This record gives sequence, C-alpha cells and structure tokens, in this order.
Amino acid sequence: MLAPDGDVGPESEFSAMVPTGVGVNASRFHFPSGQDAKAPGQIGMTPVEAVAAAGPLDNAVRLIARAPVDVIALAFTSTSYVGGDGDDPRLNQRLTQSADGKPIVTTGQAILNALRNLGAKRIALIDPPWFPPELTTMGKDWLTRNGMPVVSAGSAGLPTGQGNIHPGGIYRWIRDNTPVDADAVVIGGNGFRAVGAVRLLEKDLQIPVVTANTALLWEVLRTIGIPTDEVTAYGRMFADD
Repeated sequence: MLAPDGDVGPESEFSAMVPTGVGVNASRFHFPSGQDAKAPGQIGMTPVEAVAAAGPLDNAVRLIARAPVDVIALAFTSTSYVGGDGDDPRLNQRLTQSADGKPIVTTGQAILNALRNLGAKRIALIDPPWFPPELTTMGKDWLTRNGMPVVSAGSAGLPTGQGNIHPGGIYRWIRDNTPVDADAVVIGGNGFRAVGAVRLLEKDLQIPVVTANTALLWEVLRTIGIPTDEVTAYGRMFADD
C-alpha cells in the first residue's frame, strides 16, 4: 500500500479488514497537504495535482515494487478527482511501468468498479471535512462522467483532522444527510476512517455504503484472486461480488 506521509487511516483500516493470510505492507509518498490551502484544516489543490503528476509517487512505486508484494494499492482518492494526469487508466499504466509490471490498483478505479458491480445509479458522495469544496466538485464531476450520476455531494460536517474522526460521528452525520433517492453512498478520502460505520449505515439506510478503503481492498482481493466474501462486517459489496 502507498499512502500520503500524513495519513494513518489506510493501513490501520486495511489491517482490520483483510482476511486471514493476507499481509499489508505500507509505504509513504510525500504530500504537503497544507500547501496553498484556502482555509484552515483543509488540504490544498496544488499538492493534490502534484501527486497525480509524474514524480514522487512514481519514485515511491519503484521502491515498494522491489519488495516481495503481489499488488500495489494507491490509497489516495484525490488523484482520480482531479483528472488530467490523475485519470485512472493513464495513471495506472504509468505506475505499472514504474512497478516493473506489478499490478497497480488505484482507489478511484476501485470505487467505480465496486459501484458498477453493485448496480448503483444515484450516488451520495460524502468527502472528509478537510476536502475543499473545489475538490468535492471535481469528485462529483468525475463520478458523473464515469456513468455514476450524483444526487448530492459535500464534505461531512464534522471536525477536521484525522484524530477527530470517530465511527459514531460519521454514522450519525451520514444517516441524517443521505438523500432518500440515493441508491449508494460513496465516502471519499482514504484518510477518512469510516469503515467502522459501514455495517450500521447499510442496515439503517438500506443501501450499499462504499468507502475509499473498502473499495480499494475489494479490488485488491479481486486482483490477487482472494474471495471477497472472506471480508465480513464492512459492507455488502464484499458479499455481492
């Protein structure tokens, strides 16, 4: 797994969810999140766009590809949102070359594949409180142009900062702010620790809930040939494959 140097969520959530026999090895790439931020507690757009461009991410892939791993997972939702060099097929092709042919799974492509597998057509997009509105708008546009119409999109009204995020708060906010016409919830942001709320949200909302990290794990398991239904308690997507 490759994650931004300031994130603690992706590897902890993966470690909690993976089935027996699957190991998680994490590495980092530099992400100066506060650079050019327009508001306190938000990430800036310039570093997001820099991650999608050739450079530090490619170098991080080359390093981790030297380890005995079977697949490399990019735990960074925003590269998909920004388009351009962050377009998933293009980014995947470039990073696969850097990985000497080892398969790369991007979070964005994993989310799209999961939604298609679930047959979702009306998406409620919920991003972390540290995503600026411009980035969430890009996320909405990205889902729409990939055939996933968005009925609502916004950042969760929770305190910013990864250490302030707890499953109970996420559960209550999403339960109270998901439109009745949505047929799936997408929770963006791999640093947004949301998997602990998925099971109860699906029970109450009666629709699938897909987070950045559940989608990424689901696609990783499919890539390496591990049955997804070995993952329990983290969403119906794992059983519906």
